[in-house]
Amino acid sequence: MSGVFIVFEGVDGAGKSTACRMAAEALRARGIQTEVTAEPTHEGIGAFIRSGSAGSISQRTESLLFVADRNDHTERIARMLDSGATVLCDRYFASTVAYQSAGLAGDSTDRDWLISINSDFIGRPDVTILLDIDPEVGLGRVDTRGEEVSKFENLPFLRQVRENYLRLAREYGFQVVDASGDRDAVLAEVMAIIDRVV
Repeated sequence: MSGVFIVFEGVDGAGKSTACRMAAEALRARGIQTEVTAEPTHEGIGAFIRSGSAGSISQRTESLLFVADRNDHTERIARMLDSGATVLCDRYFASTVAYQSAGLAGDSTDRDWLISINSDFIGRPDVTILLDIDPEVGLGRVDTRGEEVSKFENLPFLRQVRENYLRLAREYGFQVVDASGDRDAVLAEVMAIIDRVV
């Protein structure tokens, strides 16, 4: 793989999608071939997950759908990297571990099992940027969007998710950015991290 693989992670409202989009614009303005992607994907299994068509399923079953989507997605990412592109990904492996191992309506999935089932289906990012924010602040941002609230967007659950992310950050060497500040300041910190690998 000759390109650079960069992943953005964080709880709902942390600004992942915005940071990913703005970073892509900045890189393209420099003439760097840049591809933006996300999980769940918008094709095949990912589109099925996003549609909610699976109905009421356990977090364990949902985890398996995410891994199936990730397998196909990782193959596409590999092709983009082989073409020399810098690939920016909005959510990846850490999202499945952080969200699915947090308790939701009395249901959760074993963390070690989640890590294990993902191990054969992931590419190793050159850097993972964790946009860290107090979930209460993040949910406040989500509320201002006027979008339909997902089942994941409740405060006690997202507090668990944040702790899970911070643990993964320590274990996997993620770059943690305080996402509670001014958008331009956050982007400047994100670009400083990206500049070290691109």
